[in-house]
Amino acid sequence: MDRYRHAGLWLSLHRLMRRIRHASGFRILMLHDVPDHQMEALAGLVDYVAHEHGVLSPDDAAAWMYGQPFTPPAGKLGRPPVLFSFDDGFASNVRVAHEILEPAGIRALFFVCPGLIELEPAAQREAIAENIFDGRVSAADMDAELRLMTWDEVAALSAAGHVIGAHSMTHRRLTTLSGDDLRTEIFDSGVKLEGRLDVPVGWFAYPFGDIGSIDKHAMSVIAQRYPFCRSGVRGANRMGTLPLGLLADHIDLDAPMAYQRLVLEGGLDLRYIAKRWRLNSAVMTGRPPS
Repeated sequence: MDRYRHAGLWLSLHRLMRRIRHASGFRILMLHDVPDHQMEALAGLVDYVAHEHGVLSPDDAAAWMYGQPFTPPAGKLGRPPVLFSFDDGFASNVRVAHEILEPAGIRALFFVCPGLIELEPAAQREAIAENIFDGRVSAADMDAELRLMTWDEVAALSAAGHVIGAHSMTHRRLTTLSGDDLRTEIFDSGVKLEGRLDVPVGWFAYPFGDIGSIDKHAMSVIAQRYPFCRSGVRGANRMGTLPLGLLADHIDLDAPMAYQRLVLEGGLDLRYIAKRWRLNSAVMTGRPPS
């Protein structure tokens, strides 16, 4: 926990500096599997965000990006509202939605990989280890209960008012692909989701989210199919943020609350200026001429 030991100090300094400017825009939080031991921490985070920042729905965020009228949530001055998003489609997200989000009236984004949902259990575990965890752990070392949502569970989230987005077909790193493989992962994943859920799929989040996992070639395919693409590059989404280059903050539920608040209020944003520039460059060079 040494890397968090100065979080309280940095949060205080950040809030002092923020008094001279009003933070506009909104932030997207990026979470993944939420095991049982983190449920209480997530519930506390959601409660804090709801009272101190205000929560956006995916539809609110889309209206904001399009400049359409909507009623923003009430948050404290300088604390931007938050959109919750969950990557990979882990089954724990079903419990998160039913036990934490829905009682609070919160609707979130859930990004899933349709090509992994249909795999048999043993093959799915191997794919989780190899594709989602990028080979850092083996299937044998994963929690025995770890699995992805079924189609019925994904459909239930959609029916409850949450928004389902594409997270590629099988969670392969897009910068390693080209041609038909790239198109299948990006374009066909949205087509598959729409066919199964019978709802429009306008959101995409590219696997891994880091700046090294996206380039102009992948972005050109994304731009053909989706109006919104969420990255994992830290920052606030403000006026002028490109809809295909939306920023998001991964948040560690095991981190001290002071560190989580520092993330929520943009205290780490300065470290990611160069990465945000590179993301915008990929969007602009990959976007077809209007």
